[in-house]
Amino acid sequence: MKICMLTSTHGPGDGRIFQKEAKSLAKEHEVTLIAPSDGSGSSIADGINIVTVKRPDAIALHPLTLLRLFRACLAQDADVYHCHEPDALLIGVLAKYFKGKRVIYDIHEHWPSEIPFDLGIRDGTLVQRALSALVSRVEMALAGRAESTFAVSESVAARFRERGFEPTILSNYSITDLDVPCALNRNGRNLMFMAGNMRAFHGVGECIQAVARVREHYPDVSLTLVGNVRKDLDEYINGCGCNEFITSTGFLPYREMYEKLNEGIAGLLVFQPTYHNISIGLPNKLFDYMLLGLPVIASDLPEIRNVVGRADCGILVDPTSVDDIADAISYLFEHPEEARRMGANGRKAVLERYNWSAMEADLLQTYRNLDGADAEPT
Repeated sequence: MKICMLTSTHGPGDGRIFQKEAKSLAKEHEVTLIAPSDGSGSSIADGINIVTVKRPDAIALHPLTLLRLFRACLAQDADVYHCHEPDALLIGVLAKYFKGKRVIYDIHEHWPSEIPFDLGIRDGTLVQRALSALVSRVEMALAGRAESTFAVSESVAARFRERGFEPTILSNYSITDLDVPCALNRNGRNLMFMAGNMRAFHGVGECIQAVARVREHYPDVSLTLVGNVRKDLDEYINGCGCNEFITSTGFLPYREMYEKLNEGIAGLLVFQPTYHNISIGLPNKLFDYMLLGLPVIASDLPEIRNVVGRADCGILVDPTSVDDIADAISYLFEHPEEARRMGANGRKAVLERYNWSAMEADLLQTYRNLDGADAEPT
């Protein structure tokens, strides 16, 4: 089949969309990925056709991005449109009725809480509640036009199951067949913090404060930020005098990211429960840390707690408490054998359970079922 993967907010190199799903689907199908970027164009990467449309700088001009995506979508002679956001799903549904094709909806987030947050609308306000209700109704109506649905976790799938949908769970587990190096003997006190585009809800401010506090007893501790550092965060680091122990890498390709993380002694994952989508989230960074054998210091939130507790691979903390984070860091420094045991547990759990291979099998089977339905006589 010819598959058109459509995203309205993620870049063309996204870890879930490109690195996992598109590459897996390309093993059996012809795949085109349409995504917004800094410029428009087309290319081929790892056998996948990449089509980018220019994304305006202002969020108010997002409808222009959608128009460009819709035009690019109609230009594809795809059998299936695989959509990753509610507005991408709208485009896919329109393309379905224009071209008589099939649609799959891939649910990454709790969009009724994520969209108001992205628009800067404070949680709990009347405007936020009204917009959340509207997003939920529209999303459900559009999802009803899709032939199949995927969801990133059971928490994200829950409200769809309540309405009669049966999403296939495709968790953001790590890819284990990349021949990723794993440092067995870790030395030093370099902590790793990874996020695609670091924002306040990632808890980087709390981590910086915690590391500064730990440095009172361990002056050689350092913090490496892996990912894009926003201008306001960069100004904060320079303004608080913390740049002496913080290193920023900027965006790194997949393998380089793993190589940099391997220089660390532990991974920090302290998402702040500022709104519902974060509270039920299961970040793929958790599994990347675990794959490398890094013990984790992670937010005590439901989905994260389920994995870290089951694998016994780290310490759960109150992400809003700098003291809690600092105490967890100190504990790992003071108990190196325990830290190594947690790291080994995490790696073992990813290799045996939390890996993309099982998710890939479910993804490909869903498409085989869809292809078989197409082949059935009417």
